[in-house]
Amino acid sequence: MRFQSTGGVVYHLLMSDRNQIDELNLNLFGERFLMKKILFIVPMHITFESFMNPAHNSRSFKKKDGKYYNSLSTDLPLGPLSMSAYLKKFENVDVKLIDFNAEINMLDGFAYDCFYDCCVELLKGLDYSPDIVGVSSLFSPSFFNFMDCGKAARELFPNALVIGGGNIPTNSYSRIFNELNCTYFDGLCFGEGEKPLLGLIQSQDPFLYMNESSSWITKKKVAKDADLFLPKHDFIDDLDEIPFFDYDLCNTEKHATNPVTSSFHSVENQLGFHIMTSRGCPYLCTFCASHRTHGRKMRVHTVDRVRADLTRLSEEYGATTVVFQDDHLMSDKDRVYEILKIVGELKLEALFQNGLTLYALDRPMLEAFYAAGVRHLVLPVESGSEKVLKEQMQKPLKFRISERVAKDCREIGIYTNTNILIGMPGETKADLDEGRINLRKIKTNWFNIACASPIVGSDMHTLATEKGYIKFDTLGSDYRKAVIETEDFTPEYIQEFQYLMNLELNFVYNNDILLGEYETALKAFKNVIRIKSDHAFAHYCAAICYKGMGDDASHNKHMDLYFENSKTEFWLKYVNYFKFPLMVSDSALAM
Repeated sequence: MRFQSTGGVVYHLLMSDRNQIDELNLNLFGERFLMKKILFIVPMHITFESFMNPAHNSRSFKKKDGKYYNSLSTDLPLGPLSMSAYLKKFENVDVKLIDFNAEINMLDGFAYDCFYDCCVELLKGLDYSPDIVGVSSLFSPSFFNFMDCGKAARELFPNALVIGGGNIPTNSYSRIFNELNCTYFDGLCFGEGEKPLLGLIQSQDPFLYMNESSSWITKKKVAKDADLFLPKHDFIDDLDEIPFFDYDLCNTEKHATNPVTSSFHSVENQLGFHIMTSRGCPYLCTFCASHRTHGRKMRVHTVDRVRADLTRLSEEYGATTVVFQDDHLMSDKDRVYEILKIVGELKLEALFQNGLTLYALDRPMLEAFYAAGVRHLVLPVESGSEKVLKEQMQKPLKFRISERVAKDCREIGIYTNTNILIGMPGETKADLDEGRINLRKIKTNWFNIACASPIVGSDMHTLATEKGYIKFDTLGSDYRKAVIETEDFTPEYIQEFQYLMNLELNFVYNNDILLGEYETALKAFKNVIRIKSDHAFAHYCAAICYKGMGDDASHNKHMDLYFENSKTEFWLKYVNYFKFPLMVSDSALAM
């Protein structure tokens, strides 16, 4: 292998022997300002198997080839957008991005036997020869796609330095380099990448830099000192040092078709510009691993910076919706009030997929959200059992707070989704039943029920590993697939319980129907039918809504579809279990 560096420009020339580095006599004067070409790659967020064969409890969509595929989130990849902006502040770089989630969503069909083949073909279509290829991935289910991207980059761009970053390499670098003996990646970044990547491209010898920097992980380091090697974060303490994110990297048309954003009922414009106004989270939730990437210490953009960013998104990019991605937005309530004022002044729709803490959502705060135009919030209730919240999740949230927040939101006029996680190590069947019954008291509009997935880097993963609770490989697992087996339950039990809870809380005991709010309820059921046209319970509940609204023709139509689909083997089991339709029809029509 021959290596040449011209004041930060990297040429990684693959020859027959990659262990040989020749010294090259170069005239460095005048080379300092050559353009460095960087390609960021974002892998498909879910496993190839999950994409090709969506489970019955997954969102799916039909392509023009007539086949159904699992939905892909096309949230704007903030990591690459931030790194690109930061690098351009200091260096003369040409940056491109390919997000396979957005690219695959746009395909009319998917004629590939594996993700690697798709990756190779789409990358071949790029008219671009990068000096550096950076594969960036946060989500555990994309682990093997992350590896495929590295392999494809090594094959297609042999002259490039191939690196990886994000939550996956931060938490799984030992497995990547030792267990899998990976040779595709020259180095992996630990934690946030702005400063480590800048140091890399400014170095005279990037291999020497990675071997000496505590924020870069190489195969050599891990192999030599696997037990002693401890990588370190290199954080930017003042987040305002990062310029306005490089949103121009993204094709907004391709990222507009986002099933995550479309699930928010308040959103009319499906294109959401994502923003992250802080980093870090001080809480110790056992199921989370974000602290491994961003740390526990809170770092925030100033309110003036947030105002400048939101104003620029509105005026220059025509943004009407912003999606906040903070892990812990509510760390400073006064700051939140100021941000909400800005959102309201700019007349932006604001979505909060995460980052809310229920204790901070008192009535005045919720009224401030409403005054800012917010009409939809996601509530992190997590469990209906206070014992599970305190002991298994290390989240000592009082259930009465969850009840109060959901009630206040409904009275104020804010639609709410409630996130629930079941199947934690240490949780029992009795805990599950208690939680299921208690959750009926929360007057939320919709429940998002997920199976606990031990993310590598989380305390839950450490505990599950020590106790031998992990039945399946967690790399590649997501919150739709149960993988934990304890003395109390099997993964199959949790998988089935998750779906039963979904049917019970969202359909059989749907709060909007029980309260006679049929128009609100109907929006949710129509969304379910749009995703799964054969959903028997959704058709029945839609029929109940139309009946309550006085639309007999639509009631009859959906009732016919209910009876048609309820006779299938899949739905008949649940119809008999819940003694459906009597429970809903009797209670709903009596309202």
